[in-house]
Formats: sequence, C-alpha cells, structure tokens
Amino acid sequence: MPEFYDQCNCGYQPKAQPYLDAIARGLRDDYVARSFLLLETEHCRSYEGAEILWSEQWHARDPRNRMKCPFWSNYWYEPCPQCDCRIDNSVSMEIDAMFFFRKSTGKTLAIHIEMKRFHEPLSIGQAEAYRPRAGCFRDQRRSRKTLLPHDDFVTVLFCENDSGSVSNLQYFDRVIAHADAAEVFLGYPER
Repeated sequence: MPEFYDQCNCGYQPKAQPYLDAIARGLRDDYVARSFLLLETEHCRSYEGAEILWSEQWHARDPRNRMKCPFWSNYWYEPCPQCDCRIDNSVSMEIDAMFFFRKSTGKTLAIHIEMKRFHEPLSIGQAEAYRPRAGCFRDQRRSRKTLLPHDDFVTVLFCENDSGSVSNLQYFDRVIAHADAAEVFLGYPER
C-alpha cells in the first residue's frame, strides 16, 4: 500500500487527495504541523510533543499491504445498530482521514479529519454526526479491528472561511481555513 496519494491510483475523492496528502506529509514529518492541527482544542497542551503512530496505524489498518489507498484515508464503518453515531437523514459514515498521536504517558489521541474543498458544502447531518461517531470509535461500541484503540479524539474540518453555516461549524473541535492550512502544510493546494 502506498503512503501517499501521489504513489498510487487510489480513486477515492481525487479532487481532495492533494489536500489530504499535504496534511498527511505534514503530520508525519513536522512537529509544527502537528501542533497547528491541535491549536484551540481541549487536547492542545496535553498532546503537545506527542508522536504520530504512523507505522502502528499502517500495520493495524492494512497488515497485508493490500489497500489501494493510503492507510490513513477513507475510514468507513457501518453505524452501530442502536447508537447515536449516525444522525437521521445523513448520507455518509466515512472519515476522510484519521491520524493517531501518543503522548509520553501512553494515552492516544485520534484525529478525525473532514475535507471540504472550495465551494463544497457539508451534507445533511454530516457535521452533527462527527463527534458522536468519534465517541463511538473511542469507546469501541462495536468491534473495528483496523482502528487503533485510543483515549481521546479531536474532530477537524478543513474548509473555506465561509463553508457551511455557523451552526454546522460548531460541531467540530477545530475548523481550519484552506488559506491557513496552506501556510503550514507544504504542498497544500491554494485552490
């Protein structure tokens, strides 16, 4: 399996791939990018200096190296039968990218990333479902063998400054404008 989209023929969201690839490379290689991602979240200070679990996540997600897409992209699981991790009338249960950080105490943080390109709106129920689903994943309410166990989570939306309504943006722990991301993540598309 490739580490990044430019090393494969992954057909998952081809227009979003350059954005996600830049984020992944930044998180893997740059402490500043990892710190930037957690700014203004409740875990900003407690996970400062945490290591990214790159190899561990790769092995858990694709131990046989058979995936066509990078291991950190397109996490999709069936919703729990009786759980609040899916909002009525919502269309999607996938997460565009997910990364895991571990701090020196051994606690692990999952970062759930939603990518909305320029002029791309959030779907019905998409924003509202992000935190409940992240909580469901953390609590392991359903067996998900390819997901690393974790203690905490952060939900992050990458979008234009005016993407979605203010009421939708409140459902994410962090909202990052494309212009701000381009200043931190090397190779992040400007449009």
